[in-house]
Amino acid sequence: MYPDHFRFNSTDDFILDEDFREIVRESGSNDRLKELLECFPEKQQEIDLAVKVIRGLHARKFQQSDKKKHELWQQIMHHQKRQTRRLFFRVAASLVLLIGFGSSVFYFTNTKQVEKNIVASVPQSNNATLILADGKKVSITSKQSTIRYSANGSGIMVNDTSAIEQPVSAEGLNEMIIPYGKHSYIMLSDGTGVWLNSGSRLVFPPVFRGNTREVFLEGEALFEVAKNREKPFYVKTDLFKMKVYGTKFNVQAYVHDNNYSIVLVEGKVSMNVNNGLPSEEIFLAPNQKATISKDKEKFEISFVENPDFDTAWVAGYLTFKNEEVPDLLKRVSRYYNVTIETNLPDNIEKIYGKLDLKDNLERVLDGIAFISKTKYEKVGDKYVFMKCP
Repeated sequence: MYPDHFRFNSTDDFILDEDFREIVRESGSNDRLKELLECFPEKQQEIDLAVKVIRGLHARKFQQSDKKKHELWQQIMHHQKRQTRRLFFRVAASLVLLIGFGSSVFYFTNTKQVEKNIVASVPQSNNATLILADGKKVSITSKQSTIRYSANGSGIMVNDTSAIEQPVSAEGLNEMIIPYGKHSYIMLSDGTGVWLNSGSRLVFPPVFRGNTREVFLEGEALFEVAKNREKPFYVKTDLFKMKVYGTKFNVQAYVHDNNYSIVLVEGKVSMNVNNGLPSEEIFLAPNQKATISKDKEKFEISFVENPDFDTAWVAGYLTFKNEEVPDLLKRVSRYYNVTIETNLPDNIEKIYGKLDLKDNLERVLDGIAFISKTKYEKVGDKYVFMKCP
């Protein structure tokens, strides 16, 4: 008789269950799997897919050609899409693309020297804070907040329940600060929408005067800029300045990170480096990504097959492709407002997948630990990841 917890609803529930993994790994497991399928015939697709991932992850060597690896990846992805019958962002199950991790062992085997003992520390502020031009601070306790400005900038609606009035001057600036663990959507006075991720700061005028619209960003934001040919829109960071031509794009510019990036979803943008010297204007087209590091101060342009990978955080997902485990854990730490340390060897496989961040933290960490073949311990109020023995 099998445990009741095998009545889980999704593929990742089976993958993360130690009893199920033991059945798959043990010799002669075909008979036990057959018995399991007979007990739960309605779960055949979930069980078959989970078995494929577990066996792939624990195989010692992969002799398939690159073509075969790619075919396997496409097969698993097709199976998963057929199983869920939902659009990319509408899948509710946690780790819905956990099979992406599994196939990455086949398809992505690059390793790289990574820094040990990275501490993803986070600020201790609890609430999002809106700072008005006169210095007044508005504390927002909700995890997800919505801020809407009136066309003249004097009226502000918070979470569609609280109205705020402010005097508007030519020099006045507003500031939105989002601590780790919180998120916010801001509709600026010109109709531009800005989704702010955890640990971000946006500085902007309540109303745009003159011939330009300019904002300053630290952290990460998805912009959907209202078109106005007479007033070009600019986004500034401490490393570069962007000119926007009516578009939708994601900017990642955390001051504690070495690499910044821009992913263009729609329209066109251009960038210049802020180094005090005349610099070439670099243009991006849709489905392109610009990456710049603080030590090089030069943009590298690459093609992005699916910009949703970089904007999924807006919908509460964390997607990653061929990513270092410490880098992924840093992103998780920001989202949940926790401290995560890594004590990993120099060479560790990169991973690929998608996490549902609406799940509780430890379920997300369990998934990362299993797929990356690591483990973690909770030490006081922090989590420490290490390599499995």
